[in-house]
Amino acid sequence: MKNNTLVLLSVVLAGTVLTFHAYAKKQPSGDEKNMFEAMSRPMQWVGKTAPNLSAEFLDGEKFTLADDIGKKVIVLNFFATWCGPCKEELPEFVRYFEKRRGGPFLMIGIDADEPETTVRDFVREQGMTYPVAIDRGGRLQKLFSVRAFPTTVLIGADGIVHVYEVGEIRNADVAFDAYFTTGAQSIASGTAVTREAYLATLSTAGTGTTAGEQAPSDPEEPPLTGRAKTIADKMNCPCGCTHTLQECTCKTAKDIKEQLRKRDFTAQSDAEVIQSLNREYCMK
Repeated sequence: MKNNTLVLLSVVLAGTVLTFHAYAKKQPSGDEKNMFEAMSRPMQWVGKTAPNLSAEFLDGEKFTLADDIGKKVIVLNFFATWCGPCKEELPEFVRYFEKRRGGPFLMIGIDADEPETTVRDFVREQGMTYPVAIDRGGRLQKLFSVRAFPTTVLIGADGIVHVYEVGEIRNADVAFDAYFTTGAQSIASGTAVTREAYLATLSTAGTGTTAGEQAPSDPEEPPLTGRAKTIADKMNCPCGCTHTLQECTCKTAKDIKEQLRKRDFTAQSDAEVIQSLNREYCMK
């Protein structure tokens, strides 16, 4: 009888301790969750076949990833003109592009769906010598799961994503050289992936659609209500336009509005929420 009582008390005590720890353990804040997502995104992408995409550069030239797969090592740099870290890394990217110019290497800047005049002025002011495209409607950002700027993706001559970096890259030689060397060797030896093999891999994986032209239109987003609407009315869109978040329709604005719908900001003031969202959508 005494043994049964001791066992029962032990079970109750153990349950109480576990419950206490579950409630007492600090839950991750919104910023911590965002940082974890940013850190885990490379693990989701590195080692996977890059999805096909199409884009039009500012000079009018059309680009389709499948046409250059196996012929060049390709770097995609997702940026925004209002993003400080994006500006900081641009001189390094220009330097590296000029270093590799003429070889089997292509760097492409992909702007976050800003007005063309704004992007052209930025390209001229920053001395960007590599091709730049504007991500109309945010299709390419969605295709590569880009949630913050800058984000840089390196696709090897095998069609595989080898680098997926969220945040500023300070040394392009360290970030890219090993993959460029390997890619250049495979291209020269004829062992790089062919266009047909690349497209066949995408078809088998069910991801053969070319983004930029064939992607379905976004469903109409539900209107913000309550505190989410109040914050959106107060916050300027970080895309660099003169509109409030509520008024703006760019990809960044849509992503932030989605965060306002989903996340719990009860522990933060409106000013703290706005500061947190601005920090999240311009990675340092």
